Amino acid sequence: MEPLPSSEMFLAAFGGKPPLTAVDILDPAFDLVACQRQYRRAYEVLGSDTASADKLRHAASELVVAQTDIEFLVAIIDDAVAERLQQYRRQRGRAASRVRTDVVGEIALHTESIGEIAARMADLWEAVTAKTKRPGGDEISEARQLVDLCQGYDCLAAEVETGRRQLPGV
Repeated sequence: MEPLPSSEMFLAAFGGKPPLTAVDILDPAFDLVACQRQYRRAYEVLGSDTASADKLRHAASELVVAQTDIEFLVAIIDDAVAERLQQYRRQRGRAASRVRTDVVGEIALHTESIGEIAARMADLWEAVTAKTKRPGGDEISEARQLVDLCQGYDCLAAEVETGRRQLPGV
């Protein structure tokens, strides 16, 4: 069992492809896209100069709901990741669970959880998807950001799996 899904698996889940593995992480990741879309739409209404008071109230409510749902899904993903990592370390035995030290003698702690990274990936995915549906063909900066984030995530996942980096709260 691999403890963490790859960025390709996240992207496939964002696109609606049912996951074959890592369902405990990828199903909530799929739901993040809809929450990010809801958040983005509400944010756009709140920034509008022409929105009525009723639309603004509704958008504010939608924004709060979307943010709450995103935080909930991030927590679900982080709990699943923590469980997977514990199970992975138990399967690999004592040698894999020993903390690997670097030159300064401490394991590097990453600043973001996998759930938070998945939420950023879902946000960028939703932005790219929304912009590709518009006519024009302008360069989509979010696409490059998503590629960079995916590459960084894959490196982080490898470091977590080998014990060279630790996630917050795990």
